[in-house]
Amino acid sequence: MIKPDQFKRVADETLGGLTAGPDLLNRARMQAARNAAQPQQQKRKAMPRALAMAMSLVLVIGVAALVVPQLTKPAIPVVPTMASGDASLDNAQTSADLPRGSLVLSKEPAPRYQGVWERGAGANFPLVRVDGRFYRMLTHPQDVSALKGGELGQVAVFTDEPALDDSTSLLSNVAAMNAPVYAINGMGKAVVAAEVNGQVRLFQRVAFAGSALQGSEGIKDVIPAGAKALQLSDVGTVEDPALVSKLMDILYQSSYQGSRSGGGKQALLIQYGNGIVLQLAVDGDSLSSAGTWVNPDFFEAFKAAINN
Repeated sequence: MIKPDQFKRVADETLGGLTAGPDLLNRARMQAARNAAQPQQQKRKAMPRALAMAMSLVLVIGVAALVVPQLTKPAIPVVPTMASGDASLDNAQTSADLPRGSLVLSKEPAPRYQGVWERGAGANFPLVRVDGRFYRMLTHPQDVSALKGGELGQVAVFTDEPALDDSTSLLSNVAAMNAPVYAINGMGKAVVAAEVNGQVRLFQRVAFAGSALQGSEGIKDVIPAGAKALQLSDVGTVEDPALVSKLMDILYQSSYQGSRSGGGKQALLIQYGNGIVLQLAVDGDSLSSAGTWVNPDFFEAFKAAINN
């Protein structure tokens, strides 16, 4: 047991050479004061660091809010453009130049059958009769208001049996009573236009009920000059101006066989610069619309033009 008079000596030994006394007590008090002050200083130093980190975090979040939507936003579609000048085509027509719903001829090497004659119910197709001439409604264009010429009259007879009417009045089984009928500029008597369900539709000259050509009319009266392209189903399409002109000259040499108008598994489409496309039904060497013609030379020349 340590005696009271030994306390000072034991304390001095325990303190590792430090002498327990007033000086040591003062030093201990000063160290305690310094230790108490350090957390406050560290806290003051930590606060700017925490503030800096918070500001950095806010900045990162703000940048992300601006950038991420731009990265995830769908790309704006790029519209290809073509400079004017060398790439333009001479005498080319845009779709805006043609009547609405105009037919575009196929570019396929051997185009499938494509007709433009509108179908009807039963034995009758949609038609109008003007001055004893019959015209069949076409599927294209959808509206030829921009091409119409002078008014030829108004529908005076509307009937589901046009073959039974023996009058000379303007007749139709599709255009309503009093509907106006128009000529088409530059197309002679080959076509007419009539208002059908609010649209001005095109009608092509055809044979009907034994009525075809009148007087001295010929194929050129029903297939006028000025064609820009020809397409024969299962054979091809000719667009070269010189070849088209040559083929039309041969076509006009066709031999008329009479008012009978036959069908066929092929169709010859004749396209004009105004967007109108007329049709001749083809069966072997025969061509039909307002009557039937035969012309084997035309088909040989057409095949030669395709292979040229």
